[in-house]
Amino acid sequence: MQFLQGTPLIVFSALCVLLALSYCAKRCRLTLKRCRYLLLAIALVYGWATPGQYLWPSRYSPTIEGLALGGLQAVRLIGALAALQLLLWRLSSTQIFSGLYVLLRPLAYLGLNRQRWALRLSLTMRFSVEFLSQAEPLTWSTFVQRLALAEQPCELQEVSILVESLSFFDWLLLVFLCAAALSTLLMLH
Repeated sequence: MQFLQGTPLIVFSALCVLLALSYCAKRCRLTLKRCRYLLLAIALVYGWATPGQYLWPSRYSPTIEGLALGGLQAVRLIGALAALQLLLWRLSSTQIFSGLYVLLRPLAYLGLNRQRWALRLSLTMRFSVEFLSQAEPLTWSTFVQRLALAEQPCELQEVSILVESLSFFDWLLLVFLCAAALSTLLMLH
């Protein structure tokens, strides 16, 4: 999605948002609501930091090119967030970790330990779900209190990652995504 520009990016992001709002509307709306200030900051930073033609005659004016680039980055982020919500809606955490473990297989050829990567991600996800899903609303003071409690030693927990083999549809989708990425890279040159 990073390589998409203009109309294909907007169409893909809109499709992801429509699907996410159709299947997992509550979690998609919550995610987009939480990111609204980030999206605004992206548009503003690009607007004032990118050289180009000023929107109005003033040295404090944003540029048209900057606002356009900021808008594209915001659309890109919205599409990625919607796609992530679809993924989290469709797959259980066990399936996500299993898929990441299988997709990290090429790292083993580079000498990296994919078990360690999967374990760290699993622990991070488990901790963040426990950390953020408590009944008390998350204000700044409760956030700091939870961080202070989280730094205290805790008991050891056993973590297991069930590795499922890829189905035919998974292989087909993986080949399609690799072909799409390769064709995108070839078109850029």
